[in-house]
Amino acid sequence: MFYIIFLFVIVFEAIWEVVLGIWNMKYSTSSTSIPEVLKDKISEKDFERSKKYLKDTTRVKVASIILNLILTLVFIFWGFPYFESLVSKISNSVILQGLIFFGIYWVINILVNLPIKMYSNFIVEEKYGFNTMTYKTFIADTIKNMVVSIVLFTPLIALLIWILKVESNWWWKVSLVFIAFQLFVTMIYPIFIAPIFNKFTPLEDGELKKKINKLLKTAQFKVSDIYVMDASKRTKKQNAYLTGIGKSKKLVLYDTILDYSQEEILAIVAHELGHNVKKHIPKLLIIVSIFYTLMIYLVNVVYNYILSYHVFNVSKPYSVFIYAFIFISSAISFIVPIVNYIQRKFEYEADAYSAKLVGTTDYLISSLKRLIKENLSNINPLPLYKIWHYNHPSPEERIKRLYDLKI
Repeated sequence: MFYIIFLFVIVFEAIWEVVLGIWNMKYSTSSTSIPEVLKDKISEKDFERSKKYLKDTTRVKVASIILNLILTLVFIFWGFPYFESLVSKISNSVILQGLIFFGIYWVINILVNLPIKMYSNFIVEEKYGFNTMTYKTFIADTIKNMVVSIVLFTPLIALLIWILKVESNWWWKVSLVFIAFQLFVTMIYPIFIAPIFNKFTPLEDGELKKKINKLLKTAQFKVSDIYVMDASKRTKKQNAYLTGIGKSKKLVLYDTILDYSQEEILAIVAHELGHNVKKHIPKLLIIVSIFYTLMIYLVNVVYNYILSYHVFNVSKPYSVFIYAFIFISSAISFIVPIVNYIQRKFEYEADAYSAKLVGTTDYLISSLKRLIKENLSNINPLPLYKIWHYNHPSPEERIKRLYDLKI
């Protein structure tokens, strides 16, 4: 019975994502009207182009979901038992066996998904003028990602397998390790990881830098410097963000956003500062930690069940764990909309802070409209799709809320 439930949950989750994606695409592309708040910026030509972009990106996502479902089923029925048997012959060390086991699984996933990633970058994103990445950069990024993943995850997986080996009720220890690892990566990412992939240059001295520093001082936010990231090396899309915690905090502007007006850039920076002032980053870390603690607890329960009843003809800690993890990650995907809802609230709060700090909503509204137009954002998403997938409010909702603010 458990075997049937296991397969049903995994297949249902994938089918649900496919149905939801296609439903969103049909709902959005059948819309014939531009929201009133966007008519001054979005032309009919822009609207039609964004619909075509949504169709193409949805097809890629659907193909990716189906491909990964097939791959997962192959692993469940054949791959995991086979690889457990294979690595057991290579070494007597359970930890080394587990590292090889996860390494094989990881490499196969990368190789299988590589053609879809290349198609997405060099066909779809290229078609709409977003991609600026060369094949050389793509290959270099892939290799760098693999190296960084090996360095970060090898000791983590080794520790995980050791904990699984020595204790049956391991969920709380694994949860603590995960939380510590999450904080560690958040701290080191701006300093050590991000520079591996992008060049970060201090913003040149000038009027813009003076205004941003004045904004930072008003918000009582300290950073070592304001950085410009060479995003144009990979994409023409625009963004800005705050990253890191403690002394590793960094304010980053995409170089693609520097042709915005200074007032628009200040409004975007003020929004990012709002996340800091409202403590959204630590709050989100706490929420995500609670979510994954619950998830790991459930994984532990299913892990012990599979191990006791030999459901999939596997017996090693690492292979039993992967079955339990795949099942629970699919089964509790319904919790993700709750996390997204909280994040959407955070975005509204950051928008309100930006308007208060800058003294008007005008520039944030104009910058949002420009981002929507130039990033070909979906301006009429399916309501259910928003609930399920959006961690930011939809463009129309966000701008309407800003219009309603009283400064």
